[in-house]
Amino acid sequence: MTTPVPPLRPLTLGEILDVSFGLYRSMFLTLLVVAVVVHLAPVLLGSYLQTSGRMFFLDPVTLGYWLLAVIMNSVGVAATTSIVSEAYLGRRISAGEALRRALPLVWPLIVVSLLSSLLVGFGFVLLLVPGLILLSGLLLASVAMVVERPPKATTALARSWELTRGFKGQVFGTVLVAFLLLLVPRIAVMTVWALAGGSANATVPEVLGAVLEVAVYPYLYTVITLLYYDLRIKKEGFDLDLLAAASESG
Repeated sequence: MTTPVPPLRPLTLGEILDVSFGLYRSMFLTLLVVAVVVHLAPVLLGSYLQTSGRMFFLDPVTLGYWLLAVIMNSVGVAATTSIVSEAYLGRRISAGEALRRALPLVWPLIVVSLLSSLLVGFGFVLLLVPGLILLSGLLLASVAMVVERPPKATTALARSWELTRGFKGQVFGTVLVAFLLLLVPRIAVMTVWALAGGSANATVPEVLGAVLEVAVYPYLYTVITLLYYDLRIKKEGFDLDLLAAASESG
């Protein structure tokens, strides 16, 4: 099954957000299935630990939460990236197929995430600016790992750094806006709860906001995946390669 192909041309920040939303909307049910499978349990457990004040306790439940969150997040990143990548190329895959493709990538993505976190953390220890530069430069490493399947995590990190060279400000600004959108459901629920005279107990709005965020998470991954392809178009002529391949196959 095919899906409409986004514009194969360099995009502005606003266009990336807009086209990402179009992809997110067209693939919403597939993305939602993946998001529920991989994020619902960790998000609900995290909300419970947060409201109970146990988030940073070193007990089996908390340690189990962090382990579950890391593993399922890697599955979610891989599956969502596969769905969006295929949609970008005019194809469609099911949630089940995306999850099957994700399983072999769990460990490589965990390593990518760990190395990225260490490098970015080191940058923030030095100063705010180096941390932001490293964060922006390594944001596309997970997409590179899923799409290009390099043999090493360090290769994916290097690929992201090279793709973002000269565009780190745009990458940071685009992802920051998309990330802020993730906060909208929780803020909206908290606001409505307060205006409705809800009790001081934050458990109910916290859980409701967390559940709504599950449905919004895929949009952030969609933006990051589209950024990857947009930079390939701008720096490598990826759009011309696609058009040439389509012409040859036709």
